[in-house]
Amino acid sequence: MRSVGKFYDDKNFPRGFNRSGVFTIGEAQLLENFGRTMRGLADGSLFPETDNEQEFLAEISGVKEIHTSYAKCWSKYVNKTTNKVRSYTLCVSQRKQNNSDYEDDDVDTDLDI
Repeated sequence: MRSVGKFYDDKNFPRGFNRSGVFTIGEAQLLENFGRTMRGLADGSLFPETDNEQEFLAEISGVKEIHTSYAKCWSKYVNKTTNKVRSYTLCVSQRKQNNSDYEDDDVDTDLDI
């Protein structure tokens, strides 16, 4: 596969692919070196020039089963950037209210002035 320049995704991976904790070192290097080519092939802005690129297109389009490291890596990237699942946690705490702390608020104190 040809390289048309370094690929960065500062929106989704601002610290880089290898520091994201999502990709292995090899996957991060594939994305950085060939990601622009893979993106171009996937969105149609680049046309496949080699057999590897044609196979990549067939794998990511679902015509063939994914076997190559390029298609595996690109599929993982697309999955991580498009299927953002937000999870929320509901925390309920029960606080025992102690009324004795507030009983003295209504009592007037006699001050010798």
